[in-house]
Amino acid sequence: MKSFKLEILYHKDQRQEIAMELELAVSISDIVIGQEPNVSAKDYLLRWAKRTTHKYPGVNIQDFSKSWRDGLAFSSIIHRNRPDLLDYRQARAQRPRERMETAFFIAEREYGVTRLLDPEDVDTHNPDEKSLITYISSLHEVFPEPPPIHPLFDSAAQQRVQEYREIASALHMWIREKYSLMQDRSFPPTLIEMKKLAAESSRFRTDEIPPRQRDKNYCSQLFKDLEKYFKSIGEIDVEPELHIDNIERNWQRLMVAYQERDRHIMEEIKRLEKLQRLAEKVHREIKQTDANMDTIERTIENESRRIERIHPTEAKKIADAIDQDLVITEQNIQSLKTDVNTLRNGRYPQAGELDKRVHKLHERWVQLRHMLHNKIVGPLANTSYPVEERTVTKHIRTVQETRNVDTNPHFRSLQEHIEWCKNKLKQLKKADYGTDLPSVQTERDIHHREHKQIDQYHSKVEACVKARQYFTGEELALYNQHLGQLQKVYADLLSFSTNRMTDLETLLDFIQSATNELQWLNEKEEIEVTRDWSDTKLDVRGVEKYFEVTVCLFQHLMNDLEQREIQFNSVLERGECLVLQSHPATKAIEAHMAAMNAQWAWLIQLTHCLETHLQNTRHYQQFFSDIHTAEEWLKEKDEVMNNEFSQGEFSLDVGERLLQGMQNLRDELNTFGDQVQALTARAQDIVPLKQRRQPVTRPLTVTAICNYKQNTFVIEKNKECTLTDNSGRTKWRVHNSKGVESQVPGVCFVLPPPDKDALDAADRLRRQYDRSIALWQKKQLRMRQNMIFATIKVVKGWDLPQFIAIGAEQRNAIRKALNEDADKLMAEGDPSDPQLRRLKREMDEVNRLFDEFEKRARAEEESKNKSRLFNTQKSNLLQALDEAERVINQRVLAPLPRDIDTLQHLVLEHKEFESRLQNLEPEIEQLKDTFRSITLKTPQHKKDLECVLDKWKYIWNTSNLYIERLKCIEIVLNGMEDASQVISEFENKLALFDELPSTKKGLEAVHDDLLKLESAVGQQQIVMDQLNDDFDNTRRLTEKSRPTQRGPHSDIERLDKEIQRLNSRWSNVCSQLTDRLRGCQQAYDLLNKYGEAKQIEDDWLDEQYGKLENLQPIKERAKEHLDATRNLLNSVVERTPKIEQVNVNGGKFIREGKIWSKGVQRFREALLEAQPSLDANTAFRSSRTPGQTSGADLVAQELDEFNQRYQYLMDFLYGRLKEIADRCKGDIVTLTGRIHQ
Repeated sequence: MKSFKLEILYHKDQRQEIAMELELAVSISDIVIGQEPNVSAKDYLLRWAKRTTHKYPGVNIQDFSKSWRDGLAFSSIIHRNRPDLLDYRQARAQRPRERMETAFFIAEREYGVTRLLDPEDVDTHNPDEKSLITYISSLHEVFPEPPPIHPLFDSAAQQRVQEYREIASALHMWIREKYSLMQDRSFPPTLIEMKKLAAESSRFRTDEIPPRQRDKNYCSQLFKDLEKYFKSIGEIDVEPELHIDNIERNWQRLMVAYQERDRHIMEEIKRLEKLQRLAEKVHREIKQTDANMDTIERTIENESRRIERIHPTEAKKIADAIDQDLVITEQNIQSLKTDVNTLRNGRYPQAGELDKRVHKLHERWVQLRHMLHNKIVGPLANTSYPVEERTVTKHIRTVQETRNVDTNPHFRSLQEHIEWCKNKLKQLKKADYGTDLPSVQTERDIHHREHKQIDQYHSKVEACVKARQYFTGEELALYNQHLGQLQKVYADLLSFSTNRMTDLETLLDFIQSATNELQWLNEKEEIEVTRDWSDTKLDVRGVEKYFEVTVCLFQHLMNDLEQREIQFNSVLERGECLVLQSHPATKAIEAHMAAMNAQWAWLIQLTHCLETHLQNTRHYQQFFSDIHTAEEWLKEKDEVMNNEFSQGEFSLDVGERLLQGMQNLRDELNTFGDQVQALTARAQDIVPLKQRRQPVTRPLTVTAICNYKQNTFVIEKNKECTLTDNSGRTKWRVHNSKGVESQVPGVCFVLPPPDKDALDAADRLRRQYDRSIALWQKKQLRMRQNMIFATIKVVKGWDLPQFIAIGAEQRNAIRKALNEDADKLMAEGDPSDPQLRRLKREMDEVNRLFDEFEKRARAEEESKNKSRLFNTQKSNLLQALDEAERVINQRVLAPLPRDIDTLQHLVLEHKEFESRLQNLEPEIEQLKDTFRSITLKTPQHKKDLECVLDKWKYIWNTSNLYIERLKCIEIVLNGMEDASQVISEFENKLALFDELPSTKKGLEAVHDDLLKLESAVGQQQIVMDQLNDDFDNTRRLTEKSRPTQRGPHSDIERLDKEIQRLNSRWSNVCSQLTDRLRGCQQAYDLLNKYGEAKQIEDDWLDEQYGKLENLQPIKERAKEHLDATRNLLNSVVERTPKIEQVNVNGGKFIREGKIWSKGVQRFREALLEAQPSLDANTAFRSSRTPGQTSGADLVAQELDEFNQRYQYLMDFLYGRLKEIADRCKGDIVTLTGRIHQ
């Protein structure tokens, strides 16, 4: 009983250790479990537990300790996901430990959840939090998301709640989307687009509101039906935003926003129509004003040519008439400017262009004013003319005309007809042409009636013609004059009306065609813009068929678009022709053409969007289809493992077949793991389609898949934008790269991958795959247990003859395999498993049986086996040692390496040799152990062992000596390389010295450089001495490693020669340095003596030259100059020894400089001879500049100049004395004697 308790405690401790080891996995699971940002794994797991156990009576989870003590939480988790496995009402009636035991057993049996807890571990005052988190994490992996239907409550009511939630959620999203759209007041600037927006608003009222109204009413009725269910569960089981009251409030708010937006749209349309009519009026008046100025210009030209031929009074009247026309024209231009300002203030798109045209009109008017002044008014300024009587006559005629109008009905009728024609013409000129199809049709119909009336008015004109018979004389002439005016005005009216009728017909035809094209394009646009790509259940094949027929310009859509393009281009060409013909409604035509081109280009962009979205949707559905296929495959394999591989007892043959089948299944699972991994990788590239309809809680980066432009808002393809609101049905609120915000069709964007659902599906598949692997391991463990039991049964049936007949190797293999399999099973399984305890008992009995059989069989074979084993080991070792001895002897006798690379290669080789040799040490020890285990040892056994050990010792001693030799030769080779480099540096430095300088400062610099070299040489001397010592050590070790060799070692002698060569070069450097220092010091001393003496003599010579200049020229009394000249000559002659001493000191310095130069030259020649590879120009490049003279040469030049000055002084004085003697010939004897003195 005591041992059984100890075993329970042992298993309990083992489970606690496993739980502590899994604690690390809990901390790492932040990555896997933490699906929400800024939420830890622990908090997420607690939320999951609360969500799963929600509405279960008696369950209130607040933490991972006391909330789980009663076990109801574990029971509710099992019941929520598998109510068929556990009766919750029955579980509530059980005791806490009983219900926990039931829940733990079901989780382990059905889902393979490792039982890391015992009921007594949980049913305590302070349960271990880490152990609970570990076990609950395992349950989360099995049940990641609770089912939507709660098993404790009415499933039909819950289904209706789910139905309400789905409809209300869709309605809530639609209201949010539409409300955001209704808040948008960024209307397009053109009338055509605004009318399109109005049509969309009308379509929203007639097509979208009614079905959503029905959904709202249905939700209201459904919510009333569910109120009893909500009361029964004690809460309203829907989100607050989906409550019917909230839905109603949002609906009313949407309707108010819609009415407000519709009112703004209609007001904007009226404003744009007013601006459009004003623009057309401005356009007509610009053309009319331009034509009037053409007439004025022609009039000025014509009258300027005939001004000299007509009476001045008539010319003045003509000038006044032209001036009055210009005044009227100026008024028209000012009116046009006012209208253009109105257009500009109203943000009319073509206001700038119209402003430029009005400005040009004004400039032309100024030119006409100047032309009138220069050509007509100027010439008439100085002309005088009498007042004529025609003015009175005209006044009389005007009175007569007025009287006729008042008294004569025919005259009055004629005047009324003239006024009617003028007013009608003015009315037609001001009439509008319309901006869209309804307005153009209205204008056409109105003018059709007007034109019919004008055409019928011809009868009245004819009646006026017939009325001429009632007038005679002056009245007839006046009547004819007015009748001609009527006929002219009526002809103009009829012509203008006919032209306007033609213009309206052509405009209507064009607008009709353009409207048809725009309608066709709008239909295509509406299909693509309103397509819901967030619907993951979209019929991809249907979309692909549509894509082939109506979207892409590359496949079947080509025929439709080509045919439409011909018609489309035909309409555009007609519009261009009308514009070129200066059609009065040019602005409306151009606006429709621009709208057609923009809509066509936009449709082309939408085809690219369709292609991209179709590809993303295809990848999305293919991915989830592959996930579903993979999950079904895993379920199928789980069924196979639960049915086919769950046998309890079987024979060895059947067991082998089952194990092979299990291994094949594992291979399939391993192969399938690659597919799981591939699907996990593919999940990273799945575009989140559902997220397109989910509310954006924070700015999100999206990528544009087409070009888009609206007013100043521009988006380029493949550029990133920031999405701030996607609640609109078709349009999203985004910011482009420049930070500009606008409403853009959502079809233009794709959300960046990955998709959360795809990641969840891949993670779910991974967990299912892991559960299948765990199930396979569990089934394979049971099968291996049963296989071992079958093998144990066979082994227990053996007797001793059968045991011996099997053979020792096969027996050991069977026992080893049996124990290894049993050990693995006990290590992998649960220690509390009864099958494992039985297996342990059975294995103990089998091992005792094997031991007994082995002990009896071993006694006979032990002695023979040991001897055979010793001989085999000895032979193998001797063979290996002989080879090692041969290799080490060969290496010892090999010549010494001559460079570092060869040495490194030898070192590596010997390291490999010692490594192989070291591997033989276990065999040496094994040979010793075998020798000691032999009970009957013979002298030969001992002799063989000593032979092996002696050879082993000799090889290691020789190897160590060889290593020491390699180390020494490495030191020597490195030292030789360093010494050679250093000596070469010293040699190059010595060779760079040139001739001695001629200044003390230069000599001091040379002396300092030589002293620095001497100091460096002194430091290097230690290295040279160490190199010689290292070579002596190398010689000693080499001779010691070759004890059998007699006579000289050629490689040592070769190395000795190289060392001596280096020593010779070193001695040469030292001697050169000593000689250079001594020569430099002597030259310095000589230069000092020479310089001081020469300076004194130079001063003396300067003094004597000064005296020489003070001597008076020899003229008549030459004798008077004799004493002064003779005294000066005597002083010069007495200075001769000092002059000679200066020459002696300078000569010594010159000689020392020559010796220095020859020494440097000899050293360089010797250096070139020793190192032929040196380039003399580079190695001995002098620091002296070209053309610079050496110090010895400079001193020689100075001495030559010095001697020349002295000799010149002597010669000059002797010549002066001779001249004195020549001038005093009577005193020749006396003078000669004095000269000699």
